[in-house]
Amino acid sequence: MALVEINQLKQSPTTQSTEKFIDDTIEQQLPDLTILTLDELAARYNSIDQQSQLFKGLILLQARERLPSNKEFGNWIKSIQALCLDNQPTLTRYMNFAKYFKDKDRTGISLTAAYEISAPANEDVADKIYEYALNKNLPVSEIKAQIQIEKGIRPESDSEIIDVESQAKQALHDFKKSVMSGVKKVPQQDAIKVLQDCIKQIRADIKATQNQSKKETNVQDAEVVTAQEPETTETSPASEDTEE
Repeated sequence: MALVEINQLKQSPTTQSTEKFIDDTIEQQLPDLTILTLDELAARYNSIDQQSQLFKGLILLQARERLPSNKEFGNWIKSIQALCLDNQPTLTRYMNFAKYFKDKDRTGISLTAAYEISAPANEDVADKIYEYALNKNLPVSEIKAQIQIEKGIRPESDSEIIDVESQAKQALHDFKKSVMSGVKKVPQQDAIKVLQDCIKQIRADIKATQNQSKKETNVQDAEVVTAQEPETTETSPASEDTEE
């Protein structure tokens, strides 16, 4: 049982302090913990964890509706110290989770599984996966596999994964053999200098790749938030929107 239902939160007086609302809710709905079994304690903890993240997502969605652009929404997040404790991908997951599950039964669906179902990339199969997972307590690996099946992507078998790993190991072995063969043809000091130069170049390439990946991730996060924007009105024209 969830600590507090969404409808109850909506009906709570706006003048009531958050602290008093939470205290009253705990007093009314949270039983004496000493009478609960370990399994019941674990279930209660997971339920409250899901509920809290759902509320966070709803709060963020409401804030986004009140701001005319992603840039202003991002600036608002940066201005609130508590929000800065979570990174942008985490906040985006909260919003996606709340947007999809706010009026849905989540029995038997773990929080991690709910993140997978509510991800924008899985929007086209989300309803089918939701019906597949409801009340079943399925592992996340099975949820991911079912998403691939619904999308027409054949999941990799264990033998295929092992084969790929074997190929990678063989490629490394062949590379090392080739390098050592070349090293033997030049003076050792020259070989060491060349290898050091190669290492520097590889590190530089890795750093450049990481920076590019980070930029692409930021763009994807901005696109996700953009997809969550409310329909524009005369007071909030689409032309005002800019990506973070």
